[in-house]
Amino acid sequence: MIRIRYIMNKYWALKLVLEQQSITKAAQIMSYSQPAVSQMLTSLEQELGFPLLNKQRQTLKLTKEGQAIYPFIVKLINDQQALIDKQHEITNQANRLIRIATIPSISQQWLPELISAFQFQNPNVDFSIIQGDNVSIPRLVENGDAELGILNQDAAPDCDCEFLKEQTLRAVLPKSYPFSSDLNALNLAELTKYPYILLEEGLHSESLSQFKSAGLKPHIKMRLHDSFSTLLMVEQGLGYTIMPVDQALDDHHQIRILPTSPIITRKIGILSKNEILMTSAAEKFKKFVKKHAQELN
Repeated sequence: MIRIRYIMNKYWALKLVLEQQSITKAAQIMSYSQPAVSQMLTSLEQELGFPLLNKQRQTLKLTKEGQAIYPFIVKLINDQQALIDKQHEITNQANRLIRIATIPSISQQWLPELISAFQFQNPNVDFSIIQGDNVSIPRLVENGDAELGILNQDAAPDCDCEFLKEQTLRAVLPKSYPFSSDLNALNLAELTKYPYILLEEGLHSESLSQFKSAGLKPHIKMRLHDSFSTLLMVEQGLGYTIMPVDQALDDHHQIRILPTSPIITRKIGILSKNEILMTSAAEKFKKFVKKHAQELN
C-alpha cells in the first residue's frame, strides 16, 4: 500500500507541476520540499525510461513521450479520487461533491435553477462546475475530471448521451436596431446587414449552419466563449447574437429578443461516468435533471 501511495504521489507531482507551472508551488500544495518533488519527477522519468518535461521560454511542457502517457496518468489520478469518494460514501464520510462539465450557456441558463432546487432537497451536496465546450466535455467525463456532462448532442454525435430537451435559439439584438418586438420572426437575411457576435461552444454552430443552408454569410465581428459576456457586448450595441436565452432577459438588459426564421434549435443531452463509478449524489442529481429538463427554457 505504501509503495502504491508513493507512485501515486509521483503522478500527482507531475500533474501539479504542469498546472502550476512551478515545482515550488507544486511542492507547497503537496506539503513537500522542492527537492523532494524534483526527486519524484526524476524517479518517475527513470521508471518510465524517458523524459517527461521540457522547459521552453519559462514554460514547462510535456515531451512527445510525456504527451503520449499523460492521459493515462490523469485517468489513474481520477480513478484514485473516485475510489476514495466511494470509500467515504460507504463509510458515511462523503463530502457529497458533484462535478459537472458543461457549456457556458447551460451553466448560465439551466444550472442555477437546477442546483438551487436540488440543494433545497439535498442541502449537504456541493457542486464543482467546469466550463468546457462540446469537444472537451466528453473527454472530461471519460478522464474522471467530471462525473456528469451536459452538452449539445448535435455537436458531439459520437457521444453516448441521454437526450434531455430540444432548445430554441433566438436572435438577441441591441434595442437601437430597427426591429419591432411585435415581429413574429426575424429573417436571417436581415441579420447579415449587421455585425454578428458569435458565441462559440465547440466546433459546431447551429446558427452558422443555418446561415450556410440559406446561402447566407454573416458578418462575424467577434467570437466569445462566455454567454454572459456575449449579452453584455450586444447590450453595448456592438452587434447581435443568436443563442438560447430566456425571453424575460430583455426586461433586465438593454436588448431585444426575437425568434428567427427559420427556427434554429439544438438537442441538449447528459453524459455520465459508468454508474458503478458514480457517487450516489451524482446519480441522484442526474435523475433530477432528467425529470425536470422539460420545465427549463
